Amino acid sequence: MVSLTSASNATCDVLVVGLGIMGASAMYQLTQRGASVLGVDSGGPTNELGSSHGQGRIFRRAYWEGEHFLPLLNRSLVGWRELHDNSHDPIVSESGGLFIGAPTSTLIRGSRSTAIHCGIEHEYLSAAQVGRRFPAFSADAAAVAVYEPEALTLLANNARLTYLSQSTRRGARLSYGSSVRSIAAGGRETVLVRGDGWQVSCGAVVLTAGGWIPQLLPEVAPYVKPMRIPVFSFDIDDGLHRHIRAGFPAFLFEADCGSLAYGLAETRGSKSVVKVGFHNRQLSPLDDMHGPRRQPLDQERLDVWAAVASLLPGLRASAVGVSCVYAMSRDESFIIGEAQAVPGLVYASACSGHGFKFAPAIGEVLAGLALDKDAGADISAFSPDRFGVGALS
Repeated sequence: MVSLTSASNATCDVLVVGLGIMGASAMYQLTQRGASVLGVDSGGPTNELGSSHGQGRIFRRAYWEGEHFLPLLNRSLVGWRELHDNSHDPIVSESGGLFIGAPTSTLIRGSRSTAIHCGIEHEYLSAAQVGRRFPAFSADAAAVAVYEPEALTLLANNARLTYLSQSTRRGARLSYGSSVRSIAAGGRETVLVRGDGWQVSCGAVVLTAGGWIPQLLPEVAPYVKPMRIPVFSFDIDDGLHRHIRAGFPAFLFEADCGSLAYGLAETRGSKSVVKVGFHNRQLSPLDDMHGPRRQPLDQERLDVWAAVASLLPGLRASAVGVSCVYAMSRDESFIIGEAQAVPGLVYASACSGHGFKFAPAIGEVLAGLALDKDAGADISAFSPDRFGVGALS
């Protein structure tokens, strides 16, 4: 690591601002292409104020959110497996994914449509078939499920730290505790980034600051809102422990009321828990990204538990909760592009609670934009222009 306060006028080809999973992946891709890279983050290596910490995330391609995500998902699947194969630590777990709801629910209709139209291996199961295949689950008799055998559970901390460690082996430099105060165009096609007592002159900037991005890039501030959302790691009974050891899929569950919960098994030493949270409930505005997170409320824990208790009878009501950050866009999709106000500044933001799985592909896109102004993929669906004329003014 480097101390920017002792090297107040640093230079590099590309400066990466924000070292969560998107910044880590971009740094990895940039160093693979031979660029000299400096990464800065206002927190520490285990920063828990952002959106990338924790043990597990779900990767799936039978994507109810829309088929336009598939090109990035397909590339990310390759990237996750490559990272796993080249890491000393496990990155992926072959858990499969089980998506449960009413036949007419948004989750089931969207997941099944994407799987059929995009040729993704899947099975369409009745509630009785779910119970026989996955006895940990007790779905309502009227429910159905889409099972995606190639869905994965990603080991989040391992993934981010592996990207960073492999980048540093290729010469990347990291500086933690370095808050950025301004990003502006410099002379001779450079970008000038200033912090407290330091500045960096570089050819390009990759901005992946999550919920902090509205403060650093005002032109996207109207379209990105940081939100707090709780997630809980629930204790389980002995029967569910046995099911987890035998194989437990990551899951999504849409209730009749429209609430969408997600869950996955996590093992901590000899103990297993099931992490569960709502995707579309319990969100509240987060006005201070630098301050402490409000701890989850007991009522929030009980609401999550009640939503999935009948689906997972082995889930106990006791749980440890943490507050996480969703950087939300208006349409809950990503914003990826080059800043209008600062040529040479490229960014990805508003992952909206489902972006982690896309990190390998988005890292490649950002590296291509920073070095060659070529994303290497069609990202028009994620342009800020979709928010209307003047979105970048």
